Amino acid sequence: MASRTQQQVEKSFGPGIKKVRGRFFPNGTSTSALTCQTDGGVVSVIRTGTAGTFTVTLADKYARLIGWRLGVQHTTAADLQPQLGDVDLTAKTFVVRVLAGATPTDITANANSSVSFEFTFQDSTLTQGDVP
Repeated sequence: MASRTQQQVEKSFGPGIKKVRGRFFPNGTSTSALTCQTDGGVVSVIRTGTAGTFTVTLADKYARLIGWRLGVQHTTAADLQPQLGDVDLTAKTFVVRVLAGATPTDITANANSSVSFEFTFQDSTLTQGDVP
């Protein structure tokens, strides 16, 4: 572990901006809960019944999704792309698909194969113009 303390300071124009970051480790066709490394903003990640499709459940409810980044780490060279699917802020879930071309594709379990994510949410329905 790092022995130094870091402070994360991010500036934003909107009030109540929150980031949720993490990564999970697919396990082939297994639908059991996946190992997930996160900053605490995620409750669970499971593979749905569809190949390469995962439902991520958030710990908290947010007013709106502002932006996102997704990435795939794979132990071998592979043409895999992550894609954001349905987002349901009421249910606190979002779907991530891993695609080979246009086909959802499972990733075999490996310590060096993961899907990473960073989501930016607004925790308020206020906009910049609403703030004094």
